[in-house]
Amino acid sequence: MAVAARIHALRSPLATGSQMTTFRIARISFAVVALCALFAPQVASAQSQDGWRVSVYPIFAWVPIGIDIDVNLPGEGGGSGSGPEFGGEIVDGRFDGAFLGGLSVTNDMWRFDVDGMWAAVGGDRVDRPELHVDVDLIYGHATGGIALLPELYLTGGVRRVALKYEIELAGRDFTRKPGIWDPLIGVGWHHGTGALEFHANFEGGGFGVGADTDIGASARFDWKPTTHFGLTGGYTYLHLKLSDDELGRIFTVTQTLHGPVIGIGLYF
Repeated sequence: MAVAARIHALRSPLATGSQMTTFRIARISFAVVALCALFAPQVASAQSQDGWRVSVYPIFAWVPIGIDIDVNLPGEGGGSGSGPEFGGEIVDGRFDGAFLGGLSVTNDMWRFDVDGMWAAVGGDRVDRPELHVDVDLIYGHATGGIALLPELYLTGGVRRVALKYEIELAGRDFTRKPGIWDPLIGVGWHHGTGALEFHANFEGGGFGVGADTDIGASARFDWKPTTHFGLTGGYTYLHLKLSDDELGRIFTVTQTLHGPVIGIGLYF
């Protein structure tokens, strides 16, 4: 049997989040803030003596307004002609939450960025055949860049993505946990060192080493009313396409998330 599912979810954040989801977000937020409070001052003190600047984003929330996921599971024979295809569009989407945290270090010639994200989405269709999908996504992302021109950087790095899909279709359950390491190349533009800064980047990768396609882009403003504290806001886009072979059966997924990001920044 071939399984194909397409999810369209345009929901407000935490609209149907459970108490367990809220607890997970609070626990992750507390852990990131605690680590930043413990290590950031020491790192910043050491780096500032050599002209390095450190920005820490301990609370950095992503609010996806667009979630688009295609999932395909071939039949038991492994080929496209192994059986009839079931699927359709899930109209009742669920967004249980998303969280980001980040760290940037630069001396104008070199720049290093590290961030991580957790997100949970899902969807249901009550029309026959009945379909339920739940997805957890966790990723870590690290890049280094060198200035080609003032404020313009050539970047390279890696993204680690761990996904968990739980699919129920017509009474049949399927769970898959693909994990990938994606090499990345891109460009970044980082303007301003005063009260207002603008950051934008675009990167692509995967190249079949991890995902078939990995595209990310973001644009963000940092406003710093004080020397060491500020607010940040912007927009982030992430697109992944990957294939996973298990016992001769190819599981494929195309996933796109995009939406505004908001948070606070600590600057040293």
